[in-house]
Amino acid sequence: MKKAIAMLLSAVMIFSLTACGAKQTEDEPAKGVGQTQTDVNAETSEKTQTDTTVKNEDSDPIKVGLCNINEKGAFGKLVKYGFEQACNERGWELVYADNNSNGQQAITNADTMVLQEVDFVVDLNVDSSVGDMVKGIFDEAGIPVLAVDIALGDAPFFGIDSEQLGYFNGETAAKYIQENYEGSVDYVVLMTQIASGDEVQKRVRSSIDALDENGIKYGEVVEIESENDAAISQQRFTDFLTAHPDAESVIVFTINENSAQGVYAGAVTAGREWDVRIFSANCGVQFVEPMYESAGKQSWVCTISNFTELYGEQCCELIEQYFETGTIPESTCCKFEAITWDNISEFYPEGNCPWDNFE
Repeated sequence: MKKAIAMLLSAVMIFSLTACGAKQTEDEPAKGVGQTQTDVNAETSEKTQTDTTVKNEDSDPIKVGLCNINEKGAFGKLVKYGFEQACNERGWELVYADNNSNGQQAITNADTMVLQEVDFVVDLNVDSSVGDMVKGIFDEAGIPVLAVDIALGDAPFFGIDSEQLGYFNGETAAKYIQENYEGSVDYVVLMTQIASGDEVQKRVRSSIDALDENGIKYGEVVEIESENDAAISQQRFTDFLTAHPDAESVIVFTINENSAQGVYAGAVTAGREWDVRIFSANCGVQFVEPMYESAGKQSWVCTISNFTELYGEQCCELIEQYFETGTIPESTCCKFEAITWDNISEFYPEGNCPWDNFE
């Protein structure tokens, strides 16, 4: 357990050092054998698409552009790894860019994808305020685009149904609260990420609907802006604990692992770990390694996995559908599973997890 806490605190210290300056990206995963990949960042420091050009067997390999959300954590790394594998298996060329959770960078990357003459773009843009602009760049160039996890104008969507995930997480928490707190807790804290738009906030806000419909009682719901940053989440949640010294049962819902990691570290360093129970979204090394290290004896009890490592394969199947038929569904939801100590070995066996391929 001490090792797990040390891992968390070290990770949060790294986030703190980078929060006020330029964000450094982590080492990239190795390319698949035989895969052609272009990294444009290194070079440059049921809805129907209107352009329905269909590739045939005699055409050049499909050139897919991937504008990733960022590579600061396991989520972005898993997205990139999954696309490398899926494109490699199909003999496609992958043109890669890192949006680095920055709207201006997303715009720059969109322009670069146009210059690279990609056939199709998959875009993970965290800044909803530039979504229409990014989509407009692709529309003007006649390049079809698929938005992943966060809406991008009126582009077809793949990924998390935020309302569904939030409700599912709330149901999971409700069962836990009934079994461990006799159906009543002092506070419910929602760690938000406002820059990503109202739809994404449903990943935590819809959890309250599930608690209410399952008869859970709670004193107050408090929203804390996480800014998708572990260090900021830790500080702001620590401030919450300081302001509520008598709170003994605090349920926390987070949009992703970054904010959950910060909340967990804040509770541990404040000596209040067991006053808190955390229910997060996404599943990667930040959740899995501490869970194994503690043998399940930690207050971060659950995360809803959307199996990010499979995003590449699922999106490439949609791209294939587009080039075969000229259309793809308006919205395609990824699958969910609540990961706890009881089932973690089934989905993420120790020593054989997706991120082991690139660490």
